[in-house]
Amino acid sequence: MKEAEILSRIYPSVVTWSADWQKMVAAVRRFRLTEISLFLTGADIQERKKIYQALEKTSVRFIPHVHARHDMLKEHEFDYLIKRFGTKAFTMHFQYLKHFNNFKNRKKIFVENNGYQSKIRDLDVIKKFGGLAIDLSHLEINRRQVNDNFFIAQEGVEDYHYKIGCNHLSAVKASGRHWHGVENFSELEYVTNIPQKYFSPYICLELINPIRQQLVFRRQLARLLSKQWNQK
Repeated sequence: MKEAEILSRIYPSVVTWSADWQKMVAAVRRFRLTEISLFLTGADIQERKKIYQALEKTSVRFIPHVHARHDMLKEHEFDYLIKRFGTKAFTMHFQYLKHFNNFKNRKKIFVENNGYQSKIRDLDVIKKFGGLAIDLSHLEINRRQVNDNFFIAQEGVEDYHYKIGCNHLSAVKASGRHWHGVENFSELEYVTNIPQKYFSPYICLELINPIRQQLVFRRQLARLLSKQWNQK
């Protein structure tokens, strides 16, 4: 796969947890970006309305991925994002799936490989939904720890053959912990440890770094993955 093709699959993101989404949207407008990812993790309904209004005033036309919240229980929000921004994949934590069983858009919901209270506890439940959202940093940390969360994700991909609808990508620190802020590109180089089949068409940077930095990381990642995936 050519570097330009990989680059087109990596998306800078507006995030709402531990970051200033207003500054991020302003940067999206300044750089005239047309495609981004959106993480609504820290935004309640009133704040989400403000985010949507702000994004409508930018050049953004395509938001392939949205990380949905547990309180997005009115399907009109999903309908709006699909119609207005062409959203293809909504990601969600496992414990909230029960609230979305009857959504007509549930096949666009992909379950994140997370830990703690959000861990995937039953792969069969996911059959009603779109498949998996592989958070690459979680996968790498779990791989290093050789824990159950790694084997659950592996089983979902390799035995259940679930579709991978989206990837989240953030830092793995030298200490081995996961974080949404990147201090040095080396904290993203772990992606070379992950087989290509775990990557989706939408690789979304779940970063609190400014959009300008995300665009730099995006280019560096495309270059790195191109070398990795094109090895003979």
